[in-house]
Amino acid sequence: MNRIKWFDAVRAFGLFLVLGYHMFYNLLPSGFVGVDIFFTFSGFLVTALFIDQIRKKGGFELLSFYNRRLQRIAIPLVFSVILTLPIALLISPDFTVGISRHVAATLSFMTNWHSIITGSSYEAQLLPQMYIHTWSLAILMQFYIAWGAVLALFAIVSKVISKVIFKNNERKRHILLKALIILVSGFLAVFSYLYMLRLYNSGSNLNVLYFNTLARSFPFFIGSAAAAVWGVSPEQDKVLGDFFFSKRPALMTAVLIMVLLIATAVILLFLSQRSFDDSFIFHYGFLLTSFLSVVLIYSAHGLHILTPPEVNEPLPLTMASEMSYDLYLLHWPFYIVSSALILDNVMAAFAALAASWIVSALMVYGIERIIIPQNITENVKERAKKYLPGGASYRWIVTVVVAVIFAGVIAAGAVVLARAPIMTSIESDFAAGTISGDVSGIVSLRRGIAALDDPPVLYAGGGSQLRGDLLPAPAPLGDADLPPDQRALPPPAPASETPPEPTSRLPRLPEGVTLIGDSVPLGAKSTMINNIPYCYVNAEVNRTIRQGLNLLREIQNRNELREYVIIALGTNGTQNYADLLTQIIDSVNQGHRLILVTPFDGRTNNNSILTNATTEWMRELPSQYDFITIADWNRTANANVGLLAGDRVHMGGAPSMELYTQVITAAIEKASQSPPKG
Repeated sequence: MNRIKWFDAVRAFGLFLVLGYHMFYNLLPSGFVGVDIFFTFSGFLVTALFIDQIRKKGGFELLSFYNRRLQRIAIPLVFSVILTLPIALLISPDFTVGISRHVAATLSFMTNWHSIITGSSYEAQLLPQMYIHTWSLAILMQFYIAWGAVLALFAIVSKVISKVIFKNNERKRHILLKALIILVSGFLAVFSYLYMLRLYNSGSNLNVLYFNTLARSFPFFIGSAAAAVWGVSPEQDKVLGDFFFSKRPALMTAVLIMVLLIATAVILLFLSQRSFDDSFIFHYGFLLTSFLSVVLIYSAHGLHILTPPEVNEPLPLTMASEMSYDLYLLHWPFYIVSSALILDNVMAAFAALAASWIVSALMVYGIERIIIPQNITENVKERAKKYLPGGASYRWIVTVVVAVIFAGVIAAGAVVLARAPIMTSIESDFAAGTISGDVSGIVSLRRGIAALDDPPVLYAGGGSQLRGDLLPAPAPLGDADLPPDQRALPPPAPASETPPEPTSRLPRLPEGVTLIGDSVPLGAKSTMINNIPYCYVNAEVNRTIRQGLNLLREIQNRNELREYVIIALGTNGTQNYADLLTQIIDSVNQGHRLILVTPFDGRTNNNSILTNATTEWMRELPSQYDFITIADWNRTANANVGLLAGDRVHMGGAPSMELYTQVITAAIEKASQSPPKG
């Protein structure tokens, strides 16, 4: 298949959307639809290549197809991993937790399924993974393997039918072949799209849905069907050119096509303003993007037919297209490192783009031209002579220098893999704090319940039900093993004496507190359990507002929601926070008091923009609902950033845990003076 001019514009536009989403989230929060442009484009190209090969040779060489796809995708991928692993030495080892598994999943084209199993995502994660962006390459390679086998079967079936029924009539064979592709592609596209809708409407985790191969394959099949409808053979180009473009002047036709291209791009830009968890994206957005991608492909192809042979695309556009794959591979690891070193997101993004562009140029115009053959019969030595001019001694010197550099890079990457911890330092604090909180919390409950005539049903930190009169007998604990407020209490005063004043400022909470939160309150869990009577904390790393809403409804349906309901979510930025928090407010039954904890993200990045917007919206709610109280952690943390962990988000030790607990305590005290939901 000959090179199609202006297809570079389609590739460059898809790359622009993806890079914008990753680095300038506030400008293109749905720029991830650029991946669907690539998916549709890949389905179109691979099927058009297949049809063209059948036209020229009469058969389809499946192993040769696999070999070309593997070389084009795998070789740059391997080099991108080798070149980016060492830069992780510049940042905290926390960013490399589990990186050996991530690298293995990346190189085996299983990143999407690894992300599903581990619960990884772009939108909500404790620390970003350097190679999570390769999930799309995994789906791409899985598609190539499966669709290549299907196309090989189509080639055999069409040949047999042509021989038996059509008497070797090649024209009828091509019609049959294209009909098979359109019918099967259409069926698979509908199946994949409906499967995605089924997962979404059933409340499946959005990351599971987004990374699922079956649910994300319909753009490929839409592109495949489009390739069968309008191919790219020179003969068909001539027929289409004579039919479509001879009716009016070529210049007018070119202007009309350019207008269509620009209008389609503008629609996609507007579509990119929506958020990841917007229902419109899953119901219509991905599908609309796929069809608009076909419009882009057809429009670019029309310009190709109109463009004189001696006219080429602008050089920057050609370079952007040639480097698009390598830029995609490199930009995310460089951005992870630069954003960890540079607090200003704009500066970090431009630093990552500059580094990605330089290394991409080195890979495309250096390494890959020598390693990846344009002609499969051409060996490495011949390609080295072509791209490394000079004598044999010169080439040997270059080879030795490159080998030494690569040896050093590989050694540095091995150091990164060797030093990678099992869990992040923040997660270690979570684990230690949770265990401490559960143990001391149960001891506190046991001692407090002993004085009640009718022990209520309570819940330990893990969520298990514990009835006061059925608690296990206490194990002997020394006072030194417990926090000060949990140590042995003095004997009760005689009935004739006046009982002492309580030391806590909190009112007596017979109905207790239910806190639903993310990783931030998880870090302060033990301190809250120790200091807030009858406090049940259900906090989890990476929890989103949507997941918190589902958990709230589940707890309430079990009649286990306590009087004071604390929602400590929003750190993992969500675009439609207002809608989800309104659903939380509406979901809380009468008789409860609702406390909203304003989230805080001290970093200067895309997520912090949404976090601050969520905070500002929360602060307006008490004026609308008398049963809502605000615990303003955002304002408190902003004034005490030095107490937080290095990521400027999570707890940084006992002082920050105590500060967080004080904010919650003050909010509960204030809420006790307000009416419950009526």
